[in-house]
Amino acid sequence: MKPKATIQQSGKLGFNRDAIDQLKISDGKGVILAPDTSDKKLFYMALIDEPGEQAFPVRVSGQYFYINTKQLFDKLEIDYQKYTCIFDLVRCDKYDEVMGGECYKMLARISERTQDDNIEE
Repeated sequence: MKPKATIQQSGKLGFNRDAIDQLKISDGKGVILAPDTSDKKLFYMALIDEPGEQAFPVRVSGQYFYINTKQLFDKLEIDYQKYTCIFDLVRCDKYDEVMGGECYKMLARISERTQDDNIEE
């Protein structure tokens, strides 16, 4: 599989096992998210050693790692309750310095939620 992140119906951004393993996501790290200025389906994400003023803290629940992005996605008017939004995470080192950490391009695949999508991971 490939590293992915999914916006849950709660507004949290959860990471699949491949993302957790490949990006070395752990409790206590921070994630900076930056929407692309010209493409609403494109974000950039940087993983940093500690959360800070501009970074979301990584949280853990069992083996599930997430960041609480509800306010950000609400502000950007992303309807994560009606639509499934899965981001493929692709390494993008040209923005490491600008983002302040290991940068990944996040390209969204959006589809209407089905009955099965109503179950939180």
